[in-house]
Amino acid sequence: MAVLPAGPLGRGRPRGAVAAAPGAGGGGRRPDPVRGVVRRPGAEATTAPGATPALRALIPADREITAHPGWTLGVSEPAPVAELPAADRHAASALRRALAGRTALVRHRTPGPHSVTSLVAPTDARRHAHALLAPLTGSPPLLATLHNWLALHGSWDRTATALGIHRNTVRQRITRIAGLLDTDLDDPDVRMELWFALRSLDRDAAPS
Repeated sequence: MAVLPAGPLGRGRPRGAVAAAPGAGGGGRRPDPVRGVVRRPGAEATTAPGATPALRALIPADREITAHPGWTLGVSEPAPVAELPAADRHAASALRRALAGRTALVRHRTPGPHSVTSLVAPTDARRHAHALLAPLTGSPPLLATLHNWLALHGSWDRTATALGIHRNTVRQRITRIAGLLDTDLDDPDVRMELWFALRSLDRDAAPS
């Protein structure tokens, strides 16, 4: 998925990443042609297998990003150049939530200094996550399904939309995940621990 810079990246100016999909969040309206010109041959990819084609762009931090007719947008928080890969992942995650919820724009929000994640050292969190999720490490589709299913509050339909698969496939994967992890995914404590583990891995994952 291409990254389209909006101007020079020098001087360390913070920028926000935007992931966009045409035609999904504007009430059926066609994308605005002025915004559409940033879509160029080879700049498209999908947010998930079978999902709506998307593009990514870098926007100066001082530029306000609002809902735009004909587009569904996922927006990261401003980030320095060194942290753009993480901002790119955050924008893509926000776009998946926007598509699943049929919302024109979703913004990623980074947990504050008093979040639960701040109470655990990153190294310890990663070690715990790898151990907890070890049965799933050989199956990226299962990890992606679990991540989206938890992020979307266990909604079969919204998870299916976010991943571009059938809702029955989501059910089958979640059943398989519960079996591999030998756990009860209806238990809110289990869901919380799994989400914490997935978010710990998110901070180090490469863009998919």
